[in-house]
Amino acid sequence: MAKYDERDVEIELTTSAQFGVQTLLLAITMRSLSYLTTLILSICVASISLSNMQVHGSDTSEQLAFYETHIRPLLSRRCYQCHSDRADKREGGLRLDDRDAMMGGGDSGLAIMPGDIDQSLLVKAIRYADTDLQMPPTEKLPAEDIAKIETWIRLGAIVPANSRSTAGIAEPSDPQAGRNHWAFQPLVQMPVPQVTDVTWKNSTIDQWLQAYRERQGLRPVALAEPMDLLRRVSFQLVGLPPTESQIAKYSRSPTDETYALLVDELLASPQFGRRWGRHWLDLARYADSNGLDENFLFREAWRYRNWVLDAVNDDMPYDRFLTEQIAGDLLPYLSIDQRDRQRTAAGFLVVGPKVLLGVNPQRQLMDVADEQIETVGRAVLGQTIGCARCHDHKFDPIPTADYYALAGIFTSTRVMEKRHMLNEQRLMERLVGLDEKGEELDDAYEKFWREQPKLKSRRDKIKNVLEILKKDDAKATVDLLASDAEFFADGAKNSEANLADRIAAQSALLKEINEILSKPPAIPPRAMIPADVEEPADESVRRAGRFDDLADRVPRGFLRVASLESNAPIPSKSSGRLELSHWLTNPQSPSGWLAARVLANRVWHHLMGRGLVRTVDNFGRTGEQPSHPELLDFLAAELIESGWSLKQLVRKIVLTRSFQLSCQYDSEFAAVDPDNRFFWRANRRRLDPESLRDAMLFAAGQLDLSNMESTVSYLGDQATAVGKNLVRRRTDFPCRSVFLPVIRNDLPELFDVFDFANPQATTGARPVTTVPTQGLFMLNDPSVLAASKEMARRVVRESNSPDLQARVEHMFELALGSRGSMAERQAIIDYVQTEENRLRTSQTSDASEIALVLACHAVLASSQFQYLE
Repeated sequence: MAKYDERDVEIELTTSAQFGVQTLLLAITMRSLSYLTTLILSICVASISLSNMQVHGSDTSEQLAFYETHIRPLLSRRCYQCHSDRADKREGGLRLDDRDAMMGGGDSGLAIMPGDIDQSLLVKAIRYADTDLQMPPTEKLPAEDIAKIETWIRLGAIVPANSRSTAGIAEPSDPQAGRNHWAFQPLVQMPVPQVTDVTWKNSTIDQWLQAYRERQGLRPVALAEPMDLLRRVSFQLVGLPPTESQIAKYSRSPTDETYALLVDELLASPQFGRRWGRHWLDLARYADSNGLDENFLFREAWRYRNWVLDAVNDDMPYDRFLTEQIAGDLLPYLSIDQRDRQRTAAGFLVVGPKVLLGVNPQRQLMDVADEQIETVGRAVLGQTIGCARCHDHKFDPIPTADYYALAGIFTSTRVMEKRHMLNEQRLMERLVGLDEKGEELDDAYEKFWREQPKLKSRRDKIKNVLEILKKDDAKATVDLLASDAEFFADGAKNSEANLADRIAAQSALLKEINEILSKPPAIPPRAMIPADVEEPADESVRRAGRFDDLADRVPRGFLRVASLESNAPIPSKSSGRLELSHWLTNPQSPSGWLAARVLANRVWHHLMGRGLVRTVDNFGRTGEQPSHPELLDFLAAELIESGWSLKQLVRKIVLTRSFQLSCQYDSEFAAVDPDNRFFWRANRRRLDPESLRDAMLFAAGQLDLSNMESTVSYLGDQATAVGKNLVRRRTDFPCRSVFLPVIRNDLPELFDVFDFANPQATTGARPVTTVPTQGLFMLNDPSVLAASKEMARRVVRESNSPDLQARVEHMFELALGSRGSMAERQAIIDYVQTEENRLRTSQTSDASEIALVLACHAVLASSQFQYLE
């Protein structure tokens, strides 16, 4: 039995609870109706006991983004005039510009009941359901605005906790005053503090952390057990369990030197890029389909995905990494291969979701630019720039003029084009041919499909002509010549030409057209690539964000709060993307300091379980301040000084003693620091869905570690079309999960259940939930059952002994990297023997095999497998 921290909802597990899943699985195997009651009870066991979950507060980053993007601008535009601090007279005693006042309601009662739209007076008012309560009083809101407010309330009516964070600031959007905000300040290298415990003086990171702990009266717990640490660092760096050779090497010599060598081995592995590249894909809102109204397949998105994985494996400097993604198509090149790699990287700007139908072209242009601004702002700078589309930012130093200075850069960039799709020309994602003759082949491909309807029409008319000619009707022939002479070959246009010549000419033409139609060109190698428009131009401010309500024109540029006064203007013939990419990581500019802080914090978040700034995508005033500001600046400075090397920063952190701490719980320290903000222990963490699936396939001996190209080629052009695409959620590829299809609006169940990133928007911190469906998935999903079966076969094949003790030991080694404790092994042995006897009693021929499969399933469903200690 194992005793865990009750704060983590981790309970003392008895053998019967720990392996209660087998009873359910046995019931399913035997198809016995008498076990239906057990099924219901086992669901609860699976979702609580087996998951052994560590509960975190539900991540609200998406809800906050929804509020900032849709609700605050709407309230500001339609409600603040009467219901805000700036109103001359606050109508009905209701304020909607402050969270506490908003939730407190007004004279008529509570305006908002989070989660319950029917009990929210605000909803009643905007629906005009009561003639005595109608808001706004002058005109009912459009249906789409009402739907947004209803959605926001249904999701919990999340508002930034410190929504009055601008108290005492005369003008929150003033860039000059905004430079006092900590995130825009120069990086400061403070003297490393002295610590009492000398064992924490080996690294600057440890010394800073220990100094903070000592100030709080905290002591770090013991270091993790060697095999727990090895499993942790392996999953954190490559997303996979350690190999047999790595386990053997570290078991023989669990020293700091051996550990450092293993870390270097993991960093050099191509699997590192497939783990850490996925972190960037979360930020890049990567997907294999468009989503939104027309969920067309992004058939070539995989090329951008694989570029990211390769770039991370190559430890491409972060400044170059960003430059290629924002302006790769504008960079010089020495070879066609280099040109194609750089242009493919710029697919970053193209893979976002777009509304394709029924939208004004100018509105679509501004909406696409807004999505790109929001993505770059959150992913690179941790800023909610999109909030300044309709008005000056209410909290951060971003005036609307700065938003449209950036917008001019992106509206001067083409990411869409007219292409053939579903038998017509549609505005789609921009594709460009690759390789030396790629553009020529792409032009030929598009020309064929563009002209195919005309060719088919011409073919049908020729067939009609031949039918008339073969009837040898002179009058009909003369009439036909007069009306459709263009369909006759030159030698047969004259009405005096003989019938045989006419038929021969038309037959030859028909044959030629049929040959063309029967041989459509193959899809050429293409990638999603942007391009500058022919005439780049500055953008005008849109009043209240309305695309057709133009105000002053703003020169293309960057955020003034994060800029040097000496920034050169953007050349008139350039979109400004190249200049933007250089500005983002300029180490002498506030933008570069901010970008370094954001990236360093993201790396810390992924390795340590939470960021030094917990709001990893929001470094503005509504985000949290850093818990260890000096350490964050140290990490950011180290990142820049290393040449923006991701691998060096990762190595520096995982070699610290703080990373190597155990997850041991201490009630005394938990009373002082319940959220572990000072990292006195490691955070116990559940495997993400990709690592969970890969680990199951790894244990089963079924995982293909090689590179993978497209996994959506089997799909039709409409990724979520009904009928033909019944297998669109396939996860049965044996590849690593980073290569699985990511279809917007239709993620695989594995991703949905285990908190995958939202592919519609930048996701720096995935939500962490604990729900019964996770236990149900581990109990019932065919992929888990298949992995259990293959794992059992592997156990039999590789244990080289019919001895059950040896098989159980190997079972634990494959799943957990260790042989398990004696009590754990004995529990499995007892269970297998009991189930074998029961199955034989029911005359099941393969009782031994089924019992072993059930045991493997129990191990895969256990907390030890699903969690990192």
